[in-house]
Amino acid sequence: MQIKFKKVHTKKDLIISAIVLAAGIGLYFINAGLGIILAVCGILMLLFFKGGYKREGEDIVLQKKALDVAHTCRDSLKGFLEGKDVEPDVNTSINGGIIRLEVYYNAAAPVAYAQLFDFSNYTYEPATGIVELRGPKADQIITKL
Repeated sequence: MQIKFKKVHTKKDLIISAIVLAAGIGLYFINAGLGIILAVCGILMLLFFKGGYKREGEDIVLQKKALDVAHTCRDSLKGFLEGKDVEPDVNTSINGGIIRLEVYYNAAAPVAYAQLFDFSNYTYEPATGIVELRGPKADQIITKL
């Protein structure tokens, strides 16, 4: 089964968009042109400004974090994502090659979805599929971020 994510609004996104829209409406009474432009920006933010993610079929709002990690951490991260009892090593000080770790997470739930990528031929190629982590395993990777 393939795990897919869709972008969704968070409370923070809606609050910021509403503030920009309200500022545009308020500014309209001082300077009509500038107020209209700011109000239009607020409306566009309400439509397009989405900072959260949800897995299809679930109702938990997730955050996304993408890290470029030193290549020396690859074995521990790959082993951790494959289910081995290994402490994941996340060293972001880059010496030599890099790999990319993308994690969608919610620390309050505790749930995380992680995927590891290798950098090869100027592109990131998946080294693992998206792995679902829950409970203590999710907390282990979330604290490393």
